[in-house]
Amino acid sequence: MYRRGKKIDYHNRDLSNPFFRKRRKKIINFSAEIIPLRKKILIAGIIILFFGVIWILGFSPLFSIEKIAITGLARVSGENIENLIWQQTKLNKFLFIPQKNLIFFNKSALINKLNADYSFEKIAVNKKFFHTLAVDIQEKSYAFVWNEADKYYYTDLDGYLINEISPLDIKQKEYPIISNEGGNRIDTENQGGLGKINLDGNFINYVINLFKIFPSDSGQQEGSDVSKSLKIEKFIINLDKEPNTVRVVLASGPIISFNTNESPEKQIEKLLLMKNEKLKDDFFNKKSIDLRYGNSVYYR
Repeated sequence: MYRRGKKIDYHNRDLSNPFFRKRRKKIINFSAEIIPLRKKILIAGIIILFFGVIWILGFSPLFSIEKIAITGLARVSGENIENLIWQQTKLNKFLFIPQKNLIFFNKSALINKLNADYSFEKIAVNKKFFHTLAVDIQEKSYAFVWNEADKYYYTDLDGYLINEISPLDIKQKEYPIISNEGGNRIDTENQGGLGKINLDGNFINYVINLFKIFPSDSGQQEGSDVSKSLKIEKFIINLDKEPNTVRVVLASGPIISFNTNESPEKQIEKLLLMKNEKLKDDFFNKKSIDLRYGNSVYYR
């Protein structure tokens, strides 16, 4: 007779391998304790290194600006530029790093500020380690003298006023004098420095070109009266009333009107023809000569 064996219930028995359990316990301890500890040390080291570098580069005296070397200035005060730079060193970069640190000094901000306050041809800012900021500035050249409201200014080709001068110091042989008899044309808003003349660049170029090609002694014989030469004293404009006219005031003789929309060479040709062939010596007795209307010349 077949006997059925007793059925064993495995559900409530612990069938785990004790050797395997011990080994897994070691692995769990290794991953839970040893690896995070190494990570913590590594992270802490990175943080300490990061802030150490930030302190050395940004806050230690190792790269502190101690000297500002400015070169190239002839007319503008170097002391004013230096004071402006020291003021910028008191500002921060990236919210908390002082610009007195040579590495973090904002060169672009300085150049923009100088261009806003002055009219320079070129600005170069260089950092010379470990403590020197070198600024090389090229000033713009004088192009003409602007006269308005009893004041005289040396002015560059773009119309920026460079500096105010006394009439006694004007070198008339070098630069043309443009006297404005119309309304105010000096714009001081958002121009920097003394301001900028509100005048079309083509008009300025026309006057400067006319000054260069104007015949100062045409038709004069050696030993002749110097007072009877075509020496320009100044140019007069009143663009509110005559927008296309520039008048040439001679040291002696008539005031000559030019049309800025017409060729200066052709108008000078008409002038010399009138002077040398028709008026001759009587030319200097005339009050005005008008060359603005085509081939015609009007005088009185």
